[in-house]
Amino acid sequence: MLFALGAAPANAQSTAQIPLQFDFLDPGARSLGLGSAFVAVADDATAAFTNPAGLTSLIKPEFSAELRYRRLETPYLAGGRISGTVTNIGADTIAGPLYVDSIDSASLPYYLSFVYPAGRWRLAGYRHELLNQENSFASAGAFEQVIFAGNPTNAARDNALEGTRDLQIENYGGTVAYRINSALSVGAGVSIYHLDLTSNFARYGFVGNVFGPVDHSSVGSTASQTGSSTQAGVNAGLLWMVAPKVHVGAVFRQGVSLAFTQTDVVPDRPTLTRTGDFRSPNVFGAGIRVQPRDDWSFSVDYDRIQYSRVKQDFIDFQAISTGTQDQLSIEDANEVHAGAEYVLTKVAHHPGIRFGVWYDPDHAVTYLSDGSNSQIDVRLKATLPGGKSLVHYCAGFGMPLSDQFEFNIGTDMSSQRRYFSASVVARFGK
Repeated sequence: MLFALGAAPANAQSTAQIPLQFDFLDPGARSLGLGSAFVAVADDATAAFTNPAGLTSLIKPEFSAELRYRRLETPYLAGGRISGTVTNIGADTIAGPLYVDSIDSASLPYYLSFVYPAGRWRLAGYRHELLNQENSFASAGAFEQVIFAGNPTNAARDNALEGTRDLQIENYGGTVAYRINSALSVGAGVSIYHLDLTSNFARYGFVGNVFGPVDHSSVGSTASQTGSSTQAGVNAGLLWMVAPKVHVGAVFRQGVSLAFTQTDVVPDRPTLTRTGDFRSPNVFGAGIRVQPRDDWSFSVDYDRIQYSRVKQDFIDFQAISTGTQDQLSIEDANEVHAGAEYVLTKVAHHPGIRFGVWYDPDHAVTYLSDGSNSQIDVRLKATLPGGKSLVHYCAGFGMPLSDQFEFNIGTDMSSQRRYFSASVVARFGK
């Protein structure tokens, strides 16, 4: 009876309620070192994605390639006790919820591009990893207090949950830029985005009773998300030289809707299959770059990222079985980026040192309590408490080895996310 008491709510909550938090950083080691404050800088081949208008600053055919390392830490509820009193029976020994981190780390080719100048026109093609995350989760199930036959009991436990999620969005794009006059340039491009999504979760019972270890032979409900779809989106930008030392830029990148299928299997219930869309965010950006001296420049960007687009379907599907989809939210982000670059003008080839910082507001999926303190309400408050806002500290170095070849490195560090990037730029022609 106690086992059933712990297992029944989990059947209703068949889909994995696992926190999500994505970052959509601009490509390029130089941009990374500047705290991604690059909309008004945009003076290398990465501008094809970041701000197409900036391509007009390139006067030679240019090829660029970037390799980026990432380490992402996503906290999730792995056990402990979310309500009631610890019994010190079996696994029930931890007071309060236990959170651990899902670690995603990898080194990947992040960006490739080629730019060809032709008079006032610039043509570019590129490949870019918009999103690439792999997570694994293993929760032993949190203990909780419930009301049984009118009396409270501490002998209840959420079923164990284990799973993996592999989500990748890559895009192949083409961009055209045009210099209207010496002060104003515009650019626009089309990107073909491709989604690959594989997500599998399963709930398990326990050996003996709810106080025992996880029993992997006792499989309860399962959930999977799969998708392989393609759609085109546009991005456009402008770059305006307000004064010889002051540049202003603006950019818009359209999000796309990429189809996926979710299948929930709950014992003694019909299999539920739904189709929906993963909607990547729209991005609106504006920036300014000021160069008071030949060796110093400063840049500041503001980005509005519409993360809330991800909620419809992709996030809501995780809560339909409990009827709590209206209580899940993911906030749009107002990011502020700032960077500085110092060029060693008295050193051969003029290497550059970069510093940056940016504010990354919380945009994790959060459960909004209805105040009922029901079993589902208590469980979801603990499972999806929201994330935290982060401050990223960035640095980088650029070494032009000749007029034709340049090497850059950059890093972006915060308490939960770390990136390291290395890129090369090759220029051709006289």
